[in-house]
Amino acid sequence: MSKNHYDIIIIGGRCAGASLALRLAGNNLKILLVDRATFPSLPSVPSAPFIHPGTMRLLDELDIPETEYMHVGGKIERFVVANFENYFLTEMPTSRMKLDRNYFQGIDRMLFDETLWKHAARVPGVTAREGFSVMQILKDASGTINGMSGKTAEGSQESFTADLVVGADGRFSFSARQFGAKVIEEQNQFTSAAYYADWENVDDYSPDYPNAITTYNAAQGFMLLVIPVAERKYAIATVMKSSDAHFGAQNLEPAYLEGLQRAPHLWHRLKNARQVTQVVGMRPIENGYREAFGANWALVGDAVHYKDPSDGQGIYDALLESKLLAQAILDWKKNGTAWVVAGARYQQTMMEATHATFKRTVANVKQTLYTPVPRFLFKTLVRWMTNNPNFQTQFLRYLARATHPAGVRENPLKKGWVGG
Repeated sequence: MSKNHYDIIIIGGRCAGASLALRLAGNNLKILLVDRATFPSLPSVPSAPFIHPGTMRLLDELDIPETEYMHVGGKIERFVVANFENYFLTEMPTSRMKLDRNYFQGIDRMLFDETLWKHAARVPGVTAREGFSVMQILKDASGTINGMSGKTAEGSQESFTADLVVGADGRFSFSARQFGAKVIEEQNQFTSAAYYADWENVDDYSPDYPNAITTYNAAQGFMLLVIPVAERKYAIATVMKSSDAHFGAQNLEPAYLEGLQRAPHLWHRLKNARQVTQVVGMRPIENGYREAFGANWALVGDAVHYKDPSDGQGIYDALLESKLLAQAILDWKKNGTAWVVAGARYQQTMMEATHATFKRTVANVKQTLYTPVPRFLFKTLVRWMTNNPNFQTQFLRYLARATHPAGVRENPLKKGWVGG
């Protein structure tokens, strides 16, 4: 067998790809993991910069301790919901979840992704190549996928073959297009646009509520998300209906800053702060699933299942899907199950594990951005509901994937509350 032949090639080395390599390592498999980025680096598409207890449990299974992917000041023990016009304030202590970990964790994606990459790169059986751009998916004489070719950072061309090629290269997956993976479901009637930047030296919401995820909600199709990722460092996002993001690239920065000023309390928190990254974002943010597998190929993470980041579930789903795909690959490689059977089981279990939350996320976008709430209802019913301990418990446990979405009591105003 050629030295350039692998059991598995994984294209994309962030959450889904690196965790898949870690799941497969130690099973006498030869794995090639490639990414066009050089770590540390930010992903090309912004995502929610916080994780929940369910995500941390999946990272525990990969033997990655919290201390390696967290910064001091990123531990989140409360959510705060505020209206632009100060109708009321809601504080949700995460202790209401009553889980093994009663907190969320803000993350710096540069540190987080680099941590996963380094863990995958140093395990036996995994060859990790960063700065490698995949240019073509290779096929044999019969048209069956059997490898890939690409270019190193120095510009040299290399080709590799494999028994299975996995695309873990995000929502705009090059692999998916090359595989011919079809979209099997889309929910894009109501889409959002989101724009993020990191800020340093940001004041806490208040001395009583340090390191809180804060949602400033205009209730008119616009909200602001303020997420702690380190000591006095926050990721701050403007979120709106995609149709309202009509500014061009030249006006992105002014439009973003104008959005922050819509919440006077937040703007005051930034009086001594400094924006430390460029504004990045996306419009529209689409929601859907692609085929998960085919002859000698599979997709995982955002490449197979892409959605709005409003509920902060993307990293969890990527890690969960890589776990399910690893089980299917080992069933095929170790137990002799035909790939068509193992792959079909992966697609089925992946849909069963993620689809209910997917539907809830899509519904939350509609409810949060496309369902205006009259002011008098904000002052009465909304205030009562969001301060109700039972509602808070259900909501927080839903975010932590400790409660099935179908079991969460529906808000009578059809109103989503927090994003990420």
